Amino acid sequence: MSVRNPRGPMREGEDVIIVDPKGEEKMLVLKAGKVHGTHKGNLSHDDIIGKADAGRAWTQMGAEYRYFRPTYIQYVMNQKRHAQIIYPKDTGPIMLWADIFPGASVVEAGIGWGALSVKLLETIGPDGTLVTYEIREDFAESGANTVTRFLGECPNHTVKVGDIYQGIAERDVDRIVLDLPEPWHVVPHAALSLAPGGIILVYLPSTMQVKQFVDAVDAHGGFTEAETFEVIHRPWHVKGMSVRPVQWMFSHSAFLVCCRKLS
Repeated sequence: MSVRNPRGPMREGEDVIIVDPKGEEKMLVLKAGKVHGTHKGNLSHDDIIGKADAGRAWTQMGAEYRYFRPTYIQYVMNQKRHAQIIYPKDTGPIMLWADIFPGASVVEAGIGWGALSVKLLETIGPDGTLVTYEIREDFAESGANTVTRFLGECPNHTVKVGDIYQGIAERDVDRIVLDLPEPWHVVPHAALSLAPGGIILVYLPSTMQVKQFVDAVDAHGGFTEAETFEVIHRPWHVKGMSVRPVQWMFSHSAFLVCCRKLS
């Protein structure tokens, strides 16, 4: 069941974020008659099902828990996953620098756990199309399940089990987004697939990968000069008179590299 139901009562079968008295989060799937055991007593799912979003529920020992429908960030960060994800701090800039827009035709590879696919589909809307290439069949299946669990059925999303290094079948595509170890192999295929002015954006962990991709783009000659940057997220602690950076931060996760196809 899709959790993307921002209004109405909490339903059996949807995900819910519960927040304990210390502010720690956990994501559960609501099921009638089930209880969630905590060190402060059992919390009944029946005390949440049918109630409005963003409410309170109590264990039988009287401990107060808050519950919410998960946001995209909460859904992504609270899932058990078998593959590395693109973190939310990078997802926003990907949407902006790739200029993903409602109605866009987008090709991505690979799907991994499916976190980026969810946000791409939300952004392009029902009038857009997303084609996802994934070489691993197990990742293709689990990534597609992640999308369906959060958004429901998406008829405008096609998952292809195949190697994008061997070519891209789609033509006149608006955007290509790649989370692959060797995206330089895709450059000549992207030049054939993208519409003039279309954007290719890649997500790369290491400097050597960035150099090889940028060198491939420069050598091809059919793209603008590549822009490369990373995103660093620095949280702050604000409580009473204590206003300071926290002692940890989300530093390097990957580089984003993007350029446009020339006509």
